[in-house]
Amino acid sequence: MERRRKMDAAGRASDRRALNRILFAVLLLVVFASTPALGQSLQGDDRDLAQIQKLAAEQRWQEIVNLTRTAPTPSAEWYFQYGTAFAKVERWDDASRAFEAGFRLQPNDQRFPVELAAVAFKQKHYPAAAAYLRRALKLAPDDSYGNDFLGTIYFLQGNLEAALKYWNRVGKPQIAEAQSEPTPLVHPTLLDHAFAFSPANTLHLPELLTTDLRIRGLGIFPNYRFDLQARDDGKFDVVFRNQERNGWGWNRWERLFLLFRGLPFQSVTPEFYDLEHDAVNIQSLFRWDAQKRRVLAQVWTFPAEREISL
Repeated sequence: MERRRKMDAAGRASDRRALNRILFAVLLLVVFASTPALGQSLQGDDRDLAQIQKLAAEQRWQEIVNLTRTAPTPSAEWYFQYGTAFAKVERWDDASRAFEAGFRLQPNDQRFPVELAAVAFKQKHYPAAAAYLRRALKLAPDDSYGNDFLGTIYFLQGNLEAALKYWNRVGKPQIAEAQSEPTPLVHPTLLDHAFAFSPANTLHLPELLTTDLRIRGLGIFPNYRFDLQARDDGKFDVVFRNQERNGWGWNRWERLFLLFRGLPFQSVTPEFYDLEHDAVNIQSLFRWDAQKRRVLAQVWTFPAEREISL
């Protein structure tokens, strides 16, 4: 009896080893059986991607969009092609989602933020488009398309300094003519000297900043701005839009205001601007307050300034 129990235990151990061998064999069969299927699936994905690329080359965008219904797990390139197709048929939200998904898979691929900027631009979401392009230019700072695109967005937003920062990287904008609206009374030679840029050249940001400093130094333009007007030949005209001070003032009411605005403080402030149209300006103060009597005259010309106090 004792010997029979030992044989039963040995028999059960043998059965377990046999069962393990059978299970291991089944597992190997499953692995070997699934490997060709996996290869076939990858090959199928490659074939589908090749089909999408072929359709894209033929600009058959709607057919690409239709493939999304049966798409496998997409790669970043899949998302890029899908996003492009959605954008071509103006399905902006779908295009944006596709490009965002591709960008998450390949965050170092600057194509995705550029295309996201294009989608936002089409929807007139200019701040969002600018933000995407700044991300793209961090990845590819020398990309001419991205720099030109971002400069254009800032130009449309009226931010000329920012536009020049990026346009200058691609040799833009080329200036054809410089105009003034309205035409100032100051001598044209003085105004020309204030402009640090010249026609038939590229307008660079440092030149615009220097011009702005010189115009303020003239002291006769309390309000002004520089606009760029696009031409059909791809160049631009610079328009100096200005409000100019003139003499004692442009009319009687302005003269009276400038002269007597200090009356509540027992003073008058005679002012004269652009004497003989040479950008010579005079400001003075006469105060008769017994405690604060003072006479002050200030004369300045562009670019030098001198002050006389009595």
